[in-house]
Amino acid sequence: LIAGFSETELGAFRQKFEHLKSPQVADSGIPQSKMKKIRCPSCDSSAVKGHGRYRDRRRYKCLVCSQTFNDLTNTPLAGVHSTEDIRRFASRMADGGVSLRKSAEEFGISLPTAFSWRHKIIQGYTVAQARKLKGIAEADETFFLYSEKGSKTVAKRRKPRKRGGKAKKAGISDEQVPVILGCDRQGEMVLGVAGRGRISLKNIEEVLGNRIDEEATLCTDSHPSFRAFAKANRIKYRPVNISKGQRVVKKVFHIQHANSGHTRLKGWMARFRGVSTKHLDSYAQWFGLMEETKSLSDREKKFSD
Repeated sequence: LIAGFSETELGAFRQKFEHLKSPQVADSGIPQSKMKKIRCPSCDSSAVKGHGRYRDRRRYKCLVCSQTFNDLTNTPLAGVHSTEDIRRFASRMADGGVSLRKSAEEFGISLPTAFSWRHKIIQGYTVAQARKLKGIAEADETFFLYSEKGSKTVAKRRKPRKRGGKAKKAGISDEQVPVILGCDRQGEMVLGVAGRGRISLKNIEEVLGNRIDEEATLCTDSHPSFRAFAKANRIKYRPVNISKGQRVVKKVFHIQHANSGHTRLKGWMARFRGVSTKHLDSYAQWFGLMEETKSLSDREKKFSD
C-alpha cells in the first residue's frame, strides 16, 4: 500500500508518524517514555494505551490482547488499596516484625489483611533476590518440626499437636523439615526449605543451584549429598568431618558461620510461636534479608522498594 503513495502522500504519512513519536501519545495522554516501560502482564506486549483511572491509579489497555491492567497487576502489591500503608507496614517488618494481631491493631486492619500484607512483602523480596555466594561458601542444614498451623482440616486427619510438641519418630524422619542455610564470609546468605526428612542432591540443587560462584570453595559437613552437589556443579569442595571431632580444616575452612546462622534463625522464629511448613520458606527469606541488612535504614529501604 505504501509503495503506491505519491511524494505528497508519503510526506503526510511521515508527518503523522512523527506525531505519534512525540512526547505525548495522541490517544492516551501518557508520556511516551513512560509508555515504553509498561508492558502487558498477559502477553508481554508493549503496545498499550491509557484506559482511564480507578482509585487514583492509571489503568492501561493492551492493543494486542485487549486486557486491561494497572502498574501493580501481577506484582506482590496487586489488590492492595493503600500502597502508603503497606510501605509503613514493610518498615515495621524491617524492624524485626511483631505478631499479626499486634500488626492488625497498629494499622487498623483485619487479621487476614495483616497476614496477606506480610506475605506480599516477603514474596516481593523473594522474587528480587538472586545473589551468589563467593570466596569460602559454607552450607549446612537445620530442622524444624513439620507443622500445619492454621489448617482447618487437620483435626479430621489426626489429633492436633500442642504448640512446641515433639516428633513421634526418633531421629530424622518425614516429621522433620530441613532448611538449608548457605553463607559466605562477606555476609551474603541463601536459605531455602529442602523437602522433608533427610536432604538429597535434588533438595540441595533446588536451594543452592546457581547460587554459588564458580570460583568459590564450598565447605560443608561430610554429608554425601553435599559432596555429590559439589561434584555435579564442578565446585571446589572442602568437607569438615564433624562426627570425628573435626571443626576447622587448614585454619580457614569451617561451617561455624552457617551453624551460628541456624541458631539466630531459630531464635528469631520463636517470636512467631510456630510457623506453618507451607510458609516456612517465606519466613526464612525474611530472616535472610534481616541478616544481610544489618542497619535498620537499609532494611526499611529494601522492604519498601
